Amino acid sequence: MRHFSSSGRERSLERLIRHRLLLVLLLVSGILLALLHLAINALTADFVRSRLEHDAESLIAAVQPAGDGWRLTETALPLVYQRARSGHYFLLQYGDQRLRSRSLWDLTIDSRSLPVGASRSYEQQPPVRDQYWLILEQGFRKGDTDFSLWIAEDIAPLRSIQYRYELYALVPILLSIPLLLLWQGLVLRRGFARLEPLRRALAEQSAGSAAELPSGVPTEVQPLVDAIRQRLNRSGEQIQRSRTALGNLAHELKRPLQRLQWLAENCEQEAQRRSLWEVHDQLRQRIDSELRRARIAGVPSPGQQFVPAEEVPHLVRLLELSGRGDIRLQSRLPDGAMPFDRDDMIELLGNLLDNGWRYACTQVCLCIERGSGGWVMRVEDDGPGVKEADLERLTQRGLRLDEQEQGEGHGLGLSICAAVVASYDGHLEFRISELGGLCVEAFLPG
Repeated sequence: MRHFSSSGRERSLERLIRHRLLLVLLLVSGILLALLHLAINALTADFVRSRLEHDAESLIAAVQPAGDGWRLTETALPLVYQRARSGHYFLLQYGDQRLRSRSLWDLTIDSRSLPVGASRSYEQQPPVRDQYWLILEQGFRKGDTDFSLWIAEDIAPLRSIQYRYELYALVPILLSIPLLLLWQGLVLRRGFARLEPLRRALAEQSAGSAAELPSGVPTEVQPLVDAIRQRLNRSGEQIQRSRTALGNLAHELKRPLQRLQWLAENCEQEAQRRSLWEVHDQLRQRIDSELRRARIAGVPSPGQQFVPAEEVPHLVRLLELSGRGDIRLQSRLPDGAMPFDRDDMIELLGNLLDNGWRYACTQVCLCIERGSGGWVMRVEDDGPGVKEADLERLTQRGLRLDEQEQGEGHGLGLSICAAVVASYDGHLEFRISELGGLCVEAFLPG
């Protein structure tokens, strides 16, 4: 099976979505808690303010004239204003006189006079430890005297209760975040599971199986599936056009080749005639080689697996028709299909057999077998082979030893084989065959 590597750090879509959801949940939770805190603060302040207004009305009603001044009717005052530092306080001032609640005890209050009808409320940190005051100030007139009333209530206990309930609300919110993330992960995995048929089909096609891309995929992924299907179809068409173009080019070159042959035959200078014949032979061999490869490749079938028992006889017939028919093939083939693309294997095996067919004296041996960790294709011939030194150079230099030196050497076909084998992360090995010629062994992991 082919292995593809990608550069750059891989990123998990599920992890990315989880991080984004976590940020959104934290942001929304923070906003909700802030709104909850502000709302409870406002409700608490409104509730306490309404009580202060009620107490202010009672205090105003309790103000009675007394001789040259004013006094408060003690029986009309709530008892909480009688206990020292009870959390309920008031200060009534008119002119330079002040009437204080006993609860203020020795506390000093900085209160400003307000015009009649004016009113304001605010919160303040008092000099009393562990208390927090909500203060209401009002200006009013009784008789012909202007009064300013300062009244306060400790709201620290209410704030403590508020914070405790906010904490109670925070706990389920924090617990719901991992539950939501877990639920989201399950939803994503179920959604990705619907793409499993697509992944399996692509894996099977990569392995050479004729698997159809599924049609029942999510709408969001359908354009991708259509693009992949269109790309596969175009690849097949491009391969066919390329092979047809090579075949046509080889056919078209035959007429100039005949012209070159005529020039060589009618050339009077011996050295020039040899050069023309050498060029003619190189071109003819290259053209014949390309025509054989075009016939061997046939019609492209991307996505289909390679079945040696079905394809090898076809390749042998083409080689016999296009070249020598006196070569005998000995083969050992596996049953069933190999997990590789049919077109690639025909390209690989066709070139290996073509190479052996051209150099063999009487026979070519083909062996395809399942080895340790992969598949082995071995092609041997009983031809002249190559020298030991050339064999070593051929192995080291990547199969192009003869490509520059002769028109139809081992290098051209074997370089194509090397490219196919490399695409599967395999390797080629060369050695002297027991038959006396060249032995080429291709190993394909999978």
